[in-house]
Amino acid sequence: MRTDHLAGTSIPRFTYDTPSSPGNDFYDLCGGEKPLAMIFLPAFDHPITRTYIARYLKTFPDLEGVTLACVVRSSSRHVAESLEGRDLPFTVICDKPGVLYSFMGIETAGLLNWSFEAQRILRSAQAQGMRYDRKAPQLLPLTLVVGPEGSILFTHYGRNLTDMPSDCGAIYTLCDEVCELTRRAQTAPPAKAGPHSDETLTLPDLAGDLSEEEDALGKLFD
Repeated sequence: MRTDHLAGTSIPRFTYDTPSSPGNDFYDLCGGEKPLAMIFLPAFDHPITRTYIARYLKTFPDLEGVTLACVVRSSSRHVAESLEGRDLPFTVICDKPGVLYSFMGIETAGLLNWSFEAQRILRSAQAQGMRYDRKAPQLLPLTLVVGPEGSILFTHYGRNLTDMPSDCGAIYTLCDEVCELTRRAQTAPPAKAGPHSDETLTLPDLAGDLSEEEDALGKLFD
């Protein structure tokens, strides 16, 4: 169930797959002094995902002091095949069944959620002959800033298909502001800690048995 009041709660410990390695510990990813920015995107070969990952690649030097993870609705094998051996400078969490999406309550877009930018990106993809499933539900984005042990410091559910940080400069500014507000809040009486445990889950454990959806085949990079 979606909630806009996740700040102050925690994401349970779980393991996730990347294109190059399975079974990674989420608490290792969000541990340390750097805040973790998590951007939830559609499938890896979706035109919107392709556009935003390209922007994050281009502006990655602006992200100093912040850890970035993009979550995609694709299998690790499919992403690895699309990358053709190339590495990305940030983490890609592969969640083809959509366990994290369901756990975080991410919704599908309606007619009023189509931004002009989303329409432009999709028209451009069509003109280039890019293949993707136009009939599949279009997922709204989610932006999180996460601290150690999965503590959620900030959450923003996209109001339209492109309502997320436009580049790494915007991600850095967001995380800087969130961390400053967090530091100020530490001088006030401590709030109740979010629920978490020492148990490490796999992604399916978070939401039970979810059936996998078909991914359209395609390449992110030409």
